[in-house]
Amino acid sequence: MSERWRIRNGHHSRLATFVVRHADHALDVLLWSVFVGLLTAEVFGLRDRSTALAETLMAALLFGAALALRRRFPVTASGLACLAPLIQAMATTVGVVDVFALAYVLPAPVLAFLAGRRSERTAPVVTLTVTFALVMLLFNALTWVRAGDLRETLTGVTDWASGLLALVGAIVAPWLLGRYWRRFDELRTAGWEIAERMELARDIDAERARLRERSRIATDMHGALGNDLALIGVRAAALEMTAADDGAREAAAELREAAHEANLRLREIIGVLRTEAGDAETGESAGDPERSARPSVRRSPAPAGDEDVTTAVERAVGAGMAVTFVREGSSPVPVGLPGHLAHRVVQEALTNAARYAPGSRVAVRLLREDGATSLHITDTGGVPGGPFAGRPRSPSGASAPGSDGTATGNGSGLAELRALVEAAGGTFSAGRDDAGGFTVFARIPDSATATDAASDSVAPEARRHRAETETASRMRRARDRARRWLVVAVAVPTALAAVFTALGFGALWAVGVNTVLPRADYERMRVGDDQAAVESDLPVFQYPPDGSTGGPPAPSGARCRYYLVVYESGLPPLYRLCFADGRLVAKDVVHRRE
Repeated sequence: MSERWRIRNGHHSRLATFVVRHADHALDVLLWSVFVGLLTAEVFGLRDRSTALAETLMAALLFGAALALRRRFPVTASGLACLAPLIQAMATTVGVVDVFALAYVLPAPVLAFLAGRRSERTAPVVTLTVTFALVMLLFNALTWVRAGDLRETLTGVTDWASGLLALVGAIVAPWLLGRYWRRFDELRTAGWEIAERMELARDIDAERARLRERSRIATDMHGALGNDLALIGVRAAALEMTAADDGAREAAAELREAAHEANLRLREIIGVLRTEAGDAETGESAGDPERSARPSVRRSPAPAGDEDVTTAVERAVGAGMAVTFVREGSSPVPVGLPGHLAHRVVQEALTNAARYAPGSRVAVRLLREDGATSLHITDTGGVPGGPFAGRPRSPSGASAPGSDGTATGNGSGLAELRALVEAAGGTFSAGRDDAGGFTVFARIPDSATATDAASDSVAPEARRHRAETETASRMRRARDRARRWLVVAVAVPTALAAVFTALGFGALWAVGVNTVLPRADYERMRVGDDQAAVESDLPVFQYPPDGSTGGPPAPSGARCRYYLVVYESGLPPLYRLCFADGRLVAKDVVHRRE
């Protein structure tokens, strides 16, 4: 059963593939059959059998060629489709055929619409339309010259304007509608593409949030464990210098070295975590150098104030560091971000002093004034002959490579502090002083807000908002393009149709007005008047007589002229004036009836 199902499913799959691959060719065959079938039904009802058969065969070949070229050369195919009705219109004008077959026109708008969906260029369509318009004008001009009659020329302008209207309906309007339809398809496609991009952006946000959390953990480890390890190293160094027993001194030295190596390994691990997080943030921070230097603080800090600053100093003193703490100002350090930053600055400065200048004296000065907390932490440099003697520090607070070639830091702690303090609206500086020590200064305003932390904590939402803004912008652009093409598809054919209609009716009005004989002029004319005197009052154009004009018989040997009594549609009455031997021999009013 499963084998049969696989075989049947394989046949269905191949059939679906075949249908999809040859769908365009099937559509061509269907369109060709419809066009030729409608043309055959109409032409065989209008022409004799031999003429109809010849017309049908030629039209079938022309339509087949147009459909075969419509994918690679869509504008050329549209031109071939318009060629058949153009030739038939010319044949009708010169009298080769009596009746125009409307089925010739049907393929032109269909292929123009398909060309609009495929072709991006406007110039070929404009060239095609102008070429057909000039060909019709040239053909009509030759007809007018051959007739040698101004009235026929103006009437031909009306016919040419009708041909231009046909071009607008057969080429311009369908092509513009096809362009609009293409933009509408792009709008629908853009919606699905944007939805897929938003799903991808959501997954990327989740991954970045995970890496930012790892970076936050790394920062907390650097601030807490790094300080503890540095204090352990200070205690071990103090014990090493004061121990009287050689064994105790060696044990203290090993403890100091072990604490130092543990601190280095901790920094390496933290560096790896920060590198991964930094790679995740590259896309959003590449264009912002300041943001790329900021530490990854993703959560609002816990409330802190004077107690935490004092605790940091007391822990350093308890570890054996010589620290002097001076506080000035009566107002307490605010809890929240200002107190947290003050604690971080003091802790980092003491850690650096313990790590790079053990045995030095450290002075911590906290000043509260003008709604801000100012911190000055200064150390006197390492003790000569101590474990870290002679090891210089960079302005960022990192130790340069020692004599053993071991790098002891990269200055990331003070760099992070600088970024945090400046992001909160404060100022920060760190560097060597003239006495050979190291000074850290920070001024933290009480109005400091967790700008960086807040912005980072809502980074996924902010990026989602930016993605939504980009989505809305892209959808708006696609929608605007579709609307513009809809307006163009309606406005351009309408404007062209209005111009060509005005041209045709203007020529027709000029012919009609100049064919009307005023009633007063007609009544002044008398039988027997001189022909030249009568002709001076006649309109520019005569009304062309036909077999249905009617009226009484004309006098023998006279030549009659007809003029409109009034310019109106239908069959208005005519004035008939007959001349013979240079005299007006008859005048009467002819009332025509259908």
